[in-house]
Amino acid sequence: MSGAAVLSDRPRRAFCAMLRTKNGYFRSSMGERLIDADSSTACYNCLMTQRPYGPDGMPANADYCGPQRSCFKPET
Repeated sequence: MSGAAVLSDRPRRAFCAMLRTKNGYFRSSMGERLIDADSSTACYNCLMTQRPYGPDGMPANADYCGPQRSCFKPET
């Protein structure tokens, strides 16, 4: 099974459109960003602050950047 197949088999999570990591700039064949929330080596940044934390001062991270944050921007 390829890495892309493994990622596409996971339940879809709502990540902020401003969340980026090196793989976050690429998309799967289905159009979804390739963010592996289980990666232990990913370094995340927020496009709003250009820092590893969001405008609310909390970490830019796949575990934290979701709809519960006031700065969350859904993907369109």
